[in-house]
Amino acid sequence: MEQFKQRLFEIFTKYVQIESGSEEDTNLSPSTPTQFDFAKILKKDLEYLGLKDIILTEHCHITATLPANIKHKAPVIGFIAHMDTFPGGTKGRTVKPQLHKNYQGGNIIVNQEHHIIITPEMSPALNDCIGHDIVTASGDTLLGADDKAGISIIMVMLEYLLKHPEIKHGEIKIAFTPDEEIGFGTKHFEKDNFKADFAFTLDGECGDGIVAETFNAFAATIKVKGVMAHTGMAKDIMQNPVRILSDIIAAWPESKLPETTCRKEDFICFTSLNADLEKASAKAIIRSFSEEGINQQAELLKAIISEKQLKYPGSKIELTLTPQYKNMKQVLDKHPNILKLAQDALKEEGLNTDIQYVRGGTDGANLSFMGIPTPNLDAGYSLPHGPFEWTSLDAMAKILKGIIRIAQNNAEQSGKKA
Repeated sequence: MEQFKQRLFEIFTKYVQIESGSEEDTNLSPSTPTQFDFAKILKKDLEYLGLKDIILTEHCHITATLPANIKHKAPVIGFIAHMDTFPGGTKGRTVKPQLHKNYQGGNIIVNQEHHIIITPEMSPALNDCIGHDIVTASGDTLLGADDKAGISIIMVMLEYLLKHPEIKHGEIKIAFTPDEEIGFGTKHFEKDNFKADFAFTLDGECGDGIVAETFNAFAATIKVKGVMAHTGMAKDIMQNPVRILSDIIAAWPESKLPETTCRKEDFICFTSLNADLEKASAKAIIRSFSEEGINQQAELLKAIISEKQLKYPGSKIELTLTPQYKNMKQVLDKHPNILKLAQDALKEEGLNTDIQYVRGGTDGANLSFMGIPTPNLDAGYSLPHGPFEWTSLDAMAKILKGIIRIAQNNAEQSGKKA
């Protein structure tokens, strides 16, 4: 365990100090050049390890192969993590990792000056991490464990399996994706470079178990073109896009927002707006665990916009809905053997084996509908997307042992059937 923790710390702290944040609205793929910078480093690291079929595509997807060391045929397993970090969380700044050894409960002071203090009330997962070595950033940035913890676990797994050929495994495929944080992790994904029978993303929060259910997701864009007039002579002429857009947003039910919902409740989150006296636009994300629920929310938003169009007849209001991903439960329910393989292996390492849902999505959602069933596994981090983010090296080491066990058990089980 200590050997794994030390190596994970070395690799993880190297990777989090490399800027790779994604960014919305660049219309580029990947959305930022820094993701390519990180991808080139990962490609070199994979080459140094000696993996085969290493490909870095023009859209910044990395795939590679660890050949089997068994003679019989076993299902090909994939392991996946994303390279980008949450937009804006590190832009122009360097992550400065801090190690908090042998956590003994209570608060973790990340930055006293900025009052960045992690409490067990904020992050109940800490209660299961007594005695663990915890890594945070310095309070000026996010940490980037989402998902560089997942990448680090995969890289150390590969290194360990190559050094220990006595551990038998079938062919293993690796993929690192860009732009997951902005919903485009599998856009341009070249499935022919990743011929896995099934896969696991390592992108879950500490202690969360095995995620086999996600939201259905739409992205929404609302555009308003108003009628301009001199404010001193605007009566019965002006139709102010700032006001119109605000009216639309305010009409959305307060009971259907992320800050007012939990568990499997639906919501819309308005994520950005840009407005002046000529035109206005807003973006939103629509989320529901059921197709019926997401369609109902979309229809309600359309109805609100239709109502406001009647209220402001001189304006023009447009709504664009873009599907992002579907609930992968539809696919994974048909593959209980994959979930059982993960449960049995993780149980041997003392990890949570509960089948969970997540109020979010993973690359595994789209991959599952592309024909590669892909549940999501814990990557040892918590409180992502901000300065309170932390990860446990002990949890990462257990997960590392767990995915090695998945590969090992897959080889053993297929050998018995051969």
